[in-house]
Amino acid sequence: MMMTLANKKKPENKGNRLVSEVFSWSLSDVLDRNLYNGKVSEIPKTFSSVSEYTNSFIYPLFEETHADLLSNILGVNRCPTFKIYDIHPAKGFNIPKSLVYTILLRKGRLGSYEPVVGDLIALTDVRPKCVDDLKRPNMSYLVAIVHRMKVKSNTLYELHVLSSKPISLDRSGNDVKNFVVCLTNLTTNIRISQALHAEVGEKKKMFETLLRVDYSVEESCVECCLDKTRDLFLYKIKEALKRFQLDSSQEAAILSCVASRACGHKNTIKLIWGPPGTGKTKTISSLLFMLLKMKCRTLTCAPTNIAVLGVTKRVMQLVRDSLVYDTYGLGDIVLYGSKERMKIDECEDLSDIYLNLRVEILSDCLAPLSGWKGCSEWMIRFLEDPEEQYQLYLKEKLIVDESENDDDDDDDDDDDDDDEKDNCSIEDDDNEGKLRTEKEESSDSHMKKALKTKNWKTVIVSTLKDEKKGRNNKATNEDENEQSSKKDSDEKYCKHDLLTFEEFVTNGFKFLGNRLIFCIEGLYTHMPTSFISVEVAKEMVELVSSLKSISKSIKQTVAMKIGLKEAFRFQCSKLRYLQETLQFPEFKEDYEIKRFCMANACLIFCTASSSINLHSEKSKPLDFLVIDEAGQLKECESVIPLQLNGLRHVILVGDERQLPAMVQSKICEEAEFGRSLFERLVLLGHKKHLLNVQYRMHPSISRFPNREFYNKSILDGVNVKSNTYEKRFLDGNMYGSYSFINVTSAKEEFDQSHSMRNVMEVALVGEIVASLFKQAVARKQKVSVGCISPYKAQVNALQEKIGQKYSGYENCFTLNVRSVDGFQGSEEDVIIISTVRCNGKGSVGFLSNHQRTNVALTRARHCLWILGNESTLVNSGTIWKHLVVDAKNRGCFYNASEDKNLVQAARNALAELGQLDSLFSTDSLLFKEAKWQVKFSDTFLKTVARLTDHEICNKVVSLLVKLSGGWREPEKAGNCRLNTEGSCTLIEEYKVTQDLCLIWAVDIVAQDSVCIQVLKVWDVSSANKFEELSKMLKEKVYGNYTVNMINRCKERRTEGNLMLPITWPMNSDTDQSWSLASRLAALSLSNQPTSSSRSSSDWRFGNRRSNKYGDSRSHGRGSRW
Repeated sequence: MMMTLANKKKPENKGNRLVSEVFSWSLSDVLDRNLYNGKVSEIPKTFSSVSEYTNSFIYPLFEETHADLLSNILGVNRCPTFKIYDIHPAKGFNIPKSLVYTILLRKGRLGSYEPVVGDLIALTDVRPKCVDDLKRPNMSYLVAIVHRMKVKSNTLYELHVLSSKPISLDRSGNDVKNFVVCLTNLTTNIRISQALHAEVGEKKKMFETLLRVDYSVEESCVECCLDKTRDLFLYKIKEALKRFQLDSSQEAAILSCVASRACGHKNTIKLIWGPPGTGKTKTISSLLFMLLKMKCRTLTCAPTNIAVLGVTKRVMQLVRDSLVYDTYGLGDIVLYGSKERMKIDECEDLSDIYLNLRVEILSDCLAPLSGWKGCSEWMIRFLEDPEEQYQLYLKEKLIVDESENDDDDDDDDDDDDDDEKDNCSIEDDDNEGKLRTEKEESSDSHMKKALKTKNWKTVIVSTLKDEKKGRNNKATNEDENEQSSKKDSDEKYCKHDLLTFEEFVTNGFKFLGNRLIFCIEGLYTHMPTSFISVEVAKEMVELVSSLKSISKSIKQTVAMKIGLKEAFRFQCSKLRYLQETLQFPEFKEDYEIKRFCMANACLIFCTASSSINLHSEKSKPLDFLVIDEAGQLKECESVIPLQLNGLRHVILVGDERQLPAMVQSKICEEAEFGRSLFERLVLLGHKKHLLNVQYRMHPSISRFPNREFYNKSILDGVNVKSNTYEKRFLDGNMYGSYSFINVTSAKEEFDQSHSMRNVMEVALVGEIVASLFKQAVARKQKVSVGCISPYKAQVNALQEKIGQKYSGYENCFTLNVRSVDGFQGSEEDVIIISTVRCNGKGSVGFLSNHQRTNVALTRARHCLWILGNESTLVNSGTIWKHLVVDAKNRGCFYNASEDKNLVQAARNALAELGQLDSLFSTDSLLFKEAKWQVKFSDTFLKTVARLTDHEICNKVVSLLVKLSGGWREPEKAGNCRLNTEGSCTLIEEYKVTQDLCLIWAVDIVAQDSVCIQVLKVWDVSSANKFEELSKMLKEKVYGNYTVNMINRCKERRTEGNLMLPITWPMNSDTDQSWSLASRLAALSLSNQPTSSSRSSSDWRFGNRRSNKYGDSRSHGRGSRW
């Protein structure tokens, strides 16, 4: 990545205070979490002076920088690392004041990290795997900051760095391996530091407005109120706003902001409060369009590139729809920032306003000879008298041929010299690159070169030759030697081959015409309208159209031999007019063009951090500053654009009830370092213009967040209340517009980065997404789906499972998997939220944050499905308890077990991961809808835990689900085992595989003053062990049951093809029998008594025993009669 022009002639860096602070930290200082403890104070809401205001952010900025560096150093093994090729002192090196070095790094793999300006790097003599590798006996902890970076070659990066200490160059030779580790990037924090330490000077008035204490009453300008033309001005604006179809709240917000434009007596700050889905971006884009029409110089910025691009695209849609003369008018709009981070190559609609591309085009168009001036002059001469130009060509051709004949005589003498040159170029990398570049020059560069040397006619000849050669090469199939000899003969022939007049005029017009069209279009597109009037732009567009038209028919025009002067008279007059009318400044360097564009633009778009580059421009004062997503911008970062020259009016657009800026340091979090200017002003009572109609969410989705976060102040738009807005993407009530899906038997766990994940929820989300995709394809219904989780580990797990699975189907199905923070500002048709948390304590961590919850719940348009564990969320006592209770009250609460596909997905996931304790837990999804309670012995659980074949485990689970649902095998010989008295015993064996059988029985438990039949699962074993196991159970358990108990176990109740459990009321006889049964069941089969007897209540659903064949766990519900 080459350095941008912004790096040239920068003013003195006032961010050195932060860099000096970072350089002063030893490795032990970096590892000290309490380094700034006691130095960071809570940032107040009010301030007595501008200096108190700016100073209050300095130590919190140091602490946040320190916390970020600490986080990266603790994970240094994951930081990008490069091998050093060479290090040497750079120009300006001076010990100890200027420790500047040039470092050459070997490139990494294609697509790997590329160092950038602002990177803080560490120098080591090993590839670091742990923190200790940054400080070794032969090399102390040493860091540097990257000031410039460029790609030196295909294999090398060249960095210009400022080092914290002198670098020992004796260790930088080829015999020693040294490395650079990119720890973090300080660009934004350095810019904040620059702004905090800058002289306020003339900008003091704006800061005094910011530091007002009482905002409870919005002051009106008395002078403006007395101005009678004000009402007429606002009326015209209101009429102009009708084209945007705004609601009353949006219109009122825009009118309030535009009205301040007419006031030159005071600085103003306006707040536009945009809750989710209320048309915030539409309001901003409409406002900016009006400010553009009013020629108000306005900077629009946001915390991130994504947010900047979002609002820029919306404005461009409005602007392009209003353009009259092609792209004339776009020169008043500038988009500034990193081409890579903004992904400009993927945004064709923004390339016309991107600053770096604009500078390249204008530099081309304004070149003295090859640009507009030179090209138009040559075109006029050509059009006014093509015959004269042809005669000049013939004279030049004769001179060239004579010169070439003289050169042929010296060819043999030059061969040796050429060989020497070739040898030199092989050894010299720079020369090789230069020669290669010259060979690969585009036809466009040939054009410019020809125009600069006033030898454009030679390009016409070479172009025609290339076309002839291309046709010859395509037609011939001769061998290589024959082609080579033919090529030589063709070249000798072409030396004396003259173009006909028709060929000369046709190719000459195309050559000059294409170049001229490029220049004219480039000028009216990229020049500010203050340098090209509407009338002139109209002439330019007409001329381009005329040149394109003639280019299509030039051959016929020349062939007809009509007067070419007359044919080209119109174009000549237009060119003469434009030559006299168009007057542009002369620029010696590209950075001067950049300053010119920025100084004359009406709308400028960039991030808040990047606006620091506008401070160095000698530009006209700004009228407005608009900050989008102002609630996500730290107040100290908003100081950067607030210091811009001449700024009079500030408009903050955001929602303090959504996510604020990210803060790494706990100390800074407690000090309110992440608080935005927007939020601070709201806390002080500053008036907000509320956008009070939401157009995104189905009313069933907006209902809860509107009540909980916005006090029911948001109305649903007509569009979302329409019956057509309610969409069903899946069958079943569970998949309506809004639902909470209760996930039981799940387990939360930490990953290696100490973030939470929940494998069960991953499986269920994957199943739901698969169903959505299947239905979208079947119905040919385009669906956009978003999967959200507050935890990075869960996001990573979801991406691994479904991230790329559905790529390539964008025409009918799109899927986004992101964190809550990553989804702010986005929306999808269907949103699936995975809450992750599942524990008995009701602990939900930062999930309880209202702002994060608000963002998560307000991303969906048509369907919002929330997956979570009811008991955990209810026990948390947080906002999530209210959500679960609300879902139940509204009939939107469902158990995941109600969907057979989800149960199957959960079962497969747990079996595959071997999480059998979750699979057979008391709230397992497997048995939520079961008709029989199921009790597992410890022996069964231990046996299943030893199973390594997931397929067998799945078969066991499938058989248990069927049995708990009332299914039984048809009675066959061998299915029924006989006891000693000849009656059918309780113990049964069902085949799992050819060799394995499930051993189970019907038993009785006491529950809620009744006895109820249950399924007791004893083991999974080979068939030949059944007799031995049956005998042991008879001796230890069933052989001691009373006849009454045995009979009750053997009783059967059928309903259709299903076998259902039977219940009986308990009486005194039952109590005595049950007491005996409890003691017998508690016995160990190894003839060792248990430590304590078991009461009847211990047999309740879900209790666990540790004896070998005692009850372990129970599931399901019993039917009563």
